[in-house]
Amino acid sequence: MSDKIKAFNTVAGFYDDWYNHPQGKQVFEAEKKAVNHMIPQRGVGVEIGAGTGVFAESLTTEDRTIICVDPSAEMLRNAKERDLPCILGYGDFISLRKSLIDFSYMITVLEFLNDPIKLFREIKDNSKKTHVFSVLFINSESSWGDLYREIGAKGDTVFQHAKLYSIDEVSEALKKAGYVVSDVKGTLNSDPMNQEVDGNLVEPNKMSGVLIVKAE
Repeated sequence: MSDKIKAFNTVAGFYDDWYNHPQGKQVFEAEKKAVNHMIPQRGVGVEIGAGTGVFAESLTTEDRTIICVDPSAEMLRNAKERDLPCILGYGDFISLRKSLIDFSYMITVLEFLNDPIKLFREIKDNSKKTHVFSVLFINSESSWGDLYREIGAKGDTVFQHAKLYSIDEVSEALKKAGYVVSDVKGTLNSDPMNQEVDGNLVEPNKMSGVLIVKAE
């Protein structure tokens, strides 16, 4: 078991506590809004690195089913308690029919991948040819990026393992994996020290704490 998976297993019991914090609630709503904007309103999708399933649960509708995939058994245990379909794995969709997956997405997972391009290709090869892939990630060029780098440098259980990316780096990785980027948006446009979070969806810029890319 890798150190990264051990780290997420360690924090699984209190991982969702952040979303009960006044600022955390706003961050959650802003990121959920961004993902909902990018993924189809109907179909079968996969959240790669779904963790506790907090996002998958909120994005599931009568017309939209989301399967949770995560390598952390402890994190996924919480997703199962939410009655979500779960698969313990590293994003390997070989066990699912290729004709099944309409879309896939990941939320702050890119930062912990050993080989993003390899996983991007794997997702593409094991989904419908028409599938949509969305990646939400911490903007390395933002003040939020600076904060998470500092947290990681101080030995945070999870973020000491994180690598942050710019929009150019993510776009290039997706291109190498065979994708075409069709849309990019930013959110968390306020300083992380500000308790009031600007959750508007905007054109990507250095003020946006997180960016989300839609690729096809």
